[in-house]
Amino acid sequence: MVYQNRNEHLFVKVTDNNNYPAHMHRQVEIFYVLDGEIEITIAGQKKLLKKGMLSIAFPNVVHETHTPEHSSAVMIIFSHTLLSDFAAEFDTQSPQSPFIADMPDANMIGSMVDGLLRSTQKNTDIRISKGYLYVLTAMILSQVPLARQEGLYDSGGICQDISNYLNQHFTEELSLTQLACALGYSKYHISHIFKEKFGCSYSDFLKRLRAEHAMGLLTHSELSVTEICFASGFSSLRSFYRAFHEIYGASPRSMAR
Repeated sequence: MVYQNRNEHLFVKVTDNNNYPAHMHRQVEIFYVLDGEIEITIAGQKKLLKKGMLSIAFPNVVHETHTPEHSSAVMIIFSHTLLSDFAAEFDTQSPQSPFIADMPDANMIGSMVDGLLRSTQKNTDIRISKGYLYVLTAMILSQVPLARQEGLYDSGGICQDISNYLNQHFTEELSLTQLACALGYSKYHISHIFKEKFGCSYSDFLKRLRAEHAMGLLTHSELSVTEICFASGFSSLRSFYRAFHEIYGASPRSMAR
């Protein structure tokens, strides 16, 4: 699971056959299916979306996409600071179900998505795009029952701090206690963040970072498997092989150049 550090306030594009592993970011993400089918998982809830259906992922919620065969969808990612009228909902609440299958105003929603896509492609006045986005968001939230989030409301900054620090230091020997001290939080708070927001344990997150780094070295460097093992932060070949097989279903040696 990765924490994306996006800089755009608004990003809209048509995406075909989208497949993206578990990730999270501080922006809102909407998927509107144009054709085919796409399986979307948000905060542990999974649904196969078809033409005309949509999903919405609130900030700092783990989500992922998978296309079984073919899909075409409009992906909308935006900072909720663009829509001040909805800031409270995005900061303190979450959808009971983040998917909409049957929309009473389906044609209107389709028109708003199309207008938003065209206005961003033409790079028109941002206020025009915001207008489409305001109406679209209002229509979506009117169809999605919300419930107050339990626990950590202002964890987005902590998540990004954790991700940034680990991306710089994951090859080093780094315990949960050391990470907590480096960031100025208690290790119990950091552990809770991983469970609540990243959807995995600290050790699993660190293991995946190291395995992904190792995969890059295996396929794009001339280093030996042993050199790659220790360059990626693993303490032994045994732990490297075990973690790599768990994540990729293959041995490191079989992936080497």
